[in-house]
Amino acid sequence: MDSGMETGANAASAAGGDAAEVGEELVLTFGTEELPVPWRRVSLGPLSFLLSDQSIRRICWHDTELVRAISWPIRDENWATYPATTLHDATARSGGCITGRIEQSVAGGRLGLVVEFSASAAGELSVTVTMTPADGLFATNRAGLTVLHPILGLTGAPVTVTHSDGSTEATVFPKHIKPSQPMGDITGLEYAIGAANADISFEGEVFEMEDQRNWSDASYKTYCVPLKEPFAYEIDAPITQTVRVSLSGETAADTRSATTPSPQLETLDQMAPALGLALEEGWLGGAEMQETIGLCGASHLLLRVESATSPAFLAKAATLASALAAPIDTEMLLEDDAAEDGLATLAARLEEAGIAPRRVIALCRSYLQSYQPTAQWPEGPRPDSLIEAVRQAYPQAQVGGGVLTNFTEFNRCRPDPALCDFIFHGNSATVHAADDLSVAETLEALPQVYASAQALSAGQPYRLGLVSIGMRTNPYGTSVSANLEQRRETMASPDPRHRGLFGAAWAVGVLASTEGSAVKALCLAAPTGPFGLVPTPQPYAQPGFDEGERCVVPLFHVVRAAREMAGNARVTLRDLPEGVMAYGAVVDGCARLMVANLSQTTRTVALPKTALVSVLDRASAAAAMADPRWLDTTPEQRIISLELTPYSVAFVTMELEE
Repeated sequence: MDSGMETGANAASAAGGDAAEVGEELVLTFGTEELPVPWRRVSLGPLSFLLSDQSIRRICWHDTELVRAISWPIRDENWATYPATTLHDATARSGGCITGRIEQSVAGGRLGLVVEFSASAAGELSVTVTMTPADGLFATNRAGLTVLHPILGLTGAPVTVTHSDGSTEATVFPKHIKPSQPMGDITGLEYAIGAANADISFEGEVFEMEDQRNWSDASYKTYCVPLKEPFAYEIDAPITQTVRVSLSGETAADTRSATTPSPQLETLDQMAPALGLALEEGWLGGAEMQETIGLCGASHLLLRVESATSPAFLAKAATLASALAAPIDTEMLLEDDAAEDGLATLAARLEEAGIAPRRVIALCRSYLQSYQPTAQWPEGPRPDSLIEAVRQAYPQAQVGGGVLTNFTEFNRCRPDPALCDFIFHGNSATVHAADDLSVAETLEALPQVYASAQALSAGQPYRLGLVSIGMRTNPYGTSVSANLEQRRETMASPDPRHRGLFGAAWAVGVLASTEGSAVKALCLAAPTGPFGLVPTPQPYAQPGFDEGERCVVPLFHVVRAAREMAGNARVTLRDLPEGVMAYGAVVDGCARLMVANLSQTTRTVALPKTALVSVLDRASAAAAMADPRWLDTTPEQRIISLELTPYSVAFVTMELEE
């Protein structure tokens, strides 16, 4: 993904206008008036990077990204990031060098954080943080410097690790995603991408690496303190840590064509995946929602049931499934000490509601949590041990293996594909970082997640549950954040971008990321609730929806179009500009595509031929949110070139070659 930023301009403020206009554009784009991170691009000869008070990103040498980020997060006991208030942020440039100092107050002033950095055109970059508890002890799960390494160009590549005793080890960045730490006891790393080299040293703490692709982060992460230490520990005195980066190497001769290739339409030997709707109690809405959800449709309903699920809700779910002519798949959440009895009870309740699940995956509640591979696992039934009991309770259903949370937990508790009929997991994009750039980068990692899962599947069908920006359940703490202030927040269930253009564009990217994978089905939303297509009253503000002016989120139109594509031969566009992604299928003899701009600058896309196009952007968003039939009623333009503003989606219909 490309940040596309020179001075921190963002999708809303770049257009100018007064505060009210900017606020409205922020809401249309991101679902919140919270401003995006104001990135500043710094160029020092061959060295360049993006700078904010949160991190240094996209550290490049001769335009080759060698370090994805250096950041300084402070984690709370649920692994969410403590809020930080910037008190001072100043930089100074002199010749080919830049220095800076950032002072922050963390967690309401309970921890003081000072970041000092310097960089030069010679390829040298250093970052030092000092953390000082304000009054007594400061509790954290992890605190201090974190270095992210990109995955493109490094997956499977050699790396030399320097350990604390001075010894070195030659190894590789893992190709398939490792469930445990691939490298530990790190004081130095050396690696290369092409002709560009990175030499990184770490001081002040013992560092180790984890494979962040587990959580769909597009990076390998070197962090401290090691996970062998307690998850929660206390800072009782000032702590200083330093990372030094040295970049070098000459670039190869520029062999790129002087002209940019035009995008080409390509038919794929792959079918478009089924598009379901995730469903649990509280996510269904009233009868007035049925017509709107019926217009969207669903390939299936993915119904989560547990002991507390009410018969009334199950009856309504059965009614919705009948109205949509959609089969029901079930995620069953069982109590650890009564798993088999729970299966029998839920089977009776589903039968009473007239629900005969087509697919079932069952999991004990303790397996909603995440466990390190070497940690103590729960004493109750492991997921694989439930499969035979599920088969007996639902003899007509296919039985899945896997988890109801992220690939992380799937990878750490791998299902036996010989026991199950399909493999299964979900995904959240905001486990470690919640800024727009990080969320967009998850689309880079998803293909590697799919490939790693497929390598463990022994050819079994591969289905995804809810794939979302926000987090449905928190495997890494006691709960998800309620995010009542509707900010960009890690490990929060409701994420405001779900309601904006960003959420629609990101969903197109998720669909596009399944190209070449074995993914047969996924869910991008629910009927209502924090992941809903139809907003209903919530404990937090939903600007533009609470006033009753709008009835669907922009994502509604993406899900509706994707559902109509499901099961048809896929098509795509090749040679798209950086940051632009496309997903499509053959529908009614034509190529129908969604083309999304996931970058933060306007992109021009030359189409292979004249096409009929509707664009969902800031200019049309209000109308699209007010009308579930917007795709049917909005005028189409016959054009040969798209101008896509940030986070806009073009719906394209193009004739196929005879």
